[in-house]
Amino acid sequence: MNAFSAAARHLSFSKAGKELFVTQSAISRHIATLESYLGHALFIRGTNGLQLTRMGATYLSLIRPALHTLESATSQVMATQQSAKSLNVSAAPTFAAQWLFPRLKTFREVNPDISINFVRYSVADYKSTELDFDASIQYGYGDWHDGAAKYLTGRETRLVCSREYLDQHPISSLEDIKQCTLLQHIEIPLSWEYWFSTYLGDYDRARFGPGFNLFSMIIQAASSGFGVALMPHCLIEKELATGQLVDIFDRTFESPLGYYLCAPNWRSNMESYERLSQWLAHECFHGGGTAPAGQAPGKPDLDRPANGQPCATDCPYCVAAG
Repeated sequence: MNAFSAAARHLSFSKAGKELFVTQSAISRHIATLESYLGHALFIRGTNGLQLTRMGATYLSLIRPALHTLESATSQVMATQQSAKSLNVSAAPTFAAQWLFPRLKTFREVNPDISINFVRYSVADYKSTELDFDASIQYGYGDWHDGAAKYLTGRETRLVCSREYLDQHPISSLEDIKQCTLLQHIEIPLSWEYWFSTYLGDYDRARFGPGFNLFSMIIQAASSGFGVALMPHCLIEKELATGQLVDIFDRTFESPLGYYLCAPNWRSNMESYERLSQWLAHECFHGGGTAPAGQAPGKPDLDRPANGQPCATDCPYCVAAG
C-alpha cells in the first residue's frame, strides 16, 4: 500500500523508492504483486513515465482515508513511546480556542516532559474501555457517571451583544431582554429558560431564537449584531476587552453549568493527568477563571466562593511565576 501510494504521488518508481528507502526494482515488484492480487493494472508505464489508470485512480481515492488513519495512529503510538508521560485530551472546542490554548505555554514551560495531544472532542461514555483520550474538558453539571470530574470555570455568565445591537435596541432593565433576539445553544436548550426562571420568572418564549451548536458561533453571531447571548465569561474575555462585545448589565449571572476536567476513574491517577489538573486549578485561580478545582462530581454548589481555592504552597506554577 505504501509503495502504491508513494508511486501514485510521484508518478515515479525511483522517487517512490527514495521516499521509502528501497530500490526502484523493489517498488516495481510491490506494484506488480498488488496488481496481480487485484486483477487490474494500476499504472500505465510509458516512455514519458507513469500514469494512473482509471482503476488506479479509483483505488487510490478509496484507500487514502485508511492510509491517513494508519499514519495518524502510528504517529500517536510513536509519540507515546517517545514520552511515557503523554496525555490525550478531548476538549470542548470553544473553551480550547478561547481559554485553554492561550494559556497552554505556561504548562509546557514547567512540564517539558509531558506531551499533550488534542484529539477529537466528543461527549464521552466513561463506562467504555475504548476511549481514545485520557482526559476531557466537558461542559455540564459535573455529574458524569463512572468518571472523575473537577470543576474548572464557566459558571459565571454574562449577557452580551454588539454595540450596534445595543444602540438599536436600548436595554435598561432585565425585563427588556424579553424584547431581544435570544441566541440559543442547541446543545444546551435550557440555559435561557434557567436564566429567566432564576432572575425574572418563567417566560414561555425563553427557547425561541436562532440556534447554534457551538459557543464560538454564538460569539460571532452576537458580535455581528444578531442578538443577545448568554455566555460563560471565560469564553469572551478578549471580546469584552476589545469592545467586540458589550456586557449589557456589567455583572455576572450564576449558572448551574460549567467546564469540568473529566477522566475515566481508571485513568484519573495518571501522573500526567494529575499535573494537568494542578495546572488548570492554578490557571483558573490566578488567570481569570473561577475554579474550586477539587469539587466532587455532582451539581455545583453555587454558594461556594467564585474565586475557588488558592494553590498549595509548593505549587510549581506559582514558583515559576515568581
